[in-house]
Amino acid sequence: MQTLKIVDYSQINNTSLKCLISGENFIIVIRNFYNKKNCQDITDRIKKYNCDSFQNGKLRHIGPFLMAHTTSKKKYFKDAAKSQKTFKKIFCGMDSPILRVYDTVSRMLPGYSVSPAHEDNNYYSQAIIRIHEKGTAIPLHKDNVTYEGKDYLLSNIDHQLSCVLHIQESEGGGRLLLYDRKWKKDDECFRNIDFGYSLDLIGDSSAYMAPSINTGDLVIINPFYYHLVTRITGDTPRITLGMFMGLYVQDRKIVAWA
Repeated sequence: MQTLKIVDYSQINNTSLKCLISGENFIIVIRNFYNKKNCQDITDRIKKYNCDSFQNGKLRHIGPFLMAHTTSKKKYFKDAAKSQKTFKKIFCGMDSPILRVYDTVSRMLPGYSVSPAHEDNNYYSQAIIRIHEKGTAIPLHKDNVTYEGKDYLLSNIDHQLSCVLHIQESEGGGRLLLYDRKWKKDDECFRNIDFGYSLDLIGDSSAYMAPSINTGDLVIINPFYYHLVTRITGDTPRITLGMFMGLYVQDRKIVAWA
């Protein structure tokens, strides 16, 4: 079973992300990644926005998600440009968590440059803020732009990582559960109509419950392995900021998107 790495933000120069790419580790948790006061300020600013405009079924979010726009590329880039203005307002006057993630990943993969992903003159979404309220959960799934994003230039990356900053934790639930099973194309017969996969897919695969995450912690995983988030049971919404990192090994560069 792959193992967990927990490091303090002050230790990132001595920690490599290659263990996630190789499958040696499931998850890296970076404690004290982001200032807790800034997290509270972000939470307060989110409340000022009419989040109904960001409603997507049962999940509220700020910023578009590429995998929800696999057949609507034009709309995705339009929404991505709009969301950049929103993020500027939310992070105004504080250390940008997006740029901090860029800097952290570059320090954990020395020799690689990190930049926002773009296609021609269109920039991909910088990040996505998800607001998970009581009763919501994220079903079993994987994230693989090389398979699901064939219409996008990003589909030619060599590796993909997922970075999630925890801005606010709920009182209960919202735990990350990872499985020792990497996606393969034959798994598509287990795919649900709307989103995610049947739990029958994982069978006797080993499961790993991620440790308790604190506000301000950054979680990095290899999203090619199946994972889910358990149902929120507390009244306080679970709020996260997430993005993906795509690696081009030969060019020694990393591009970021959501």
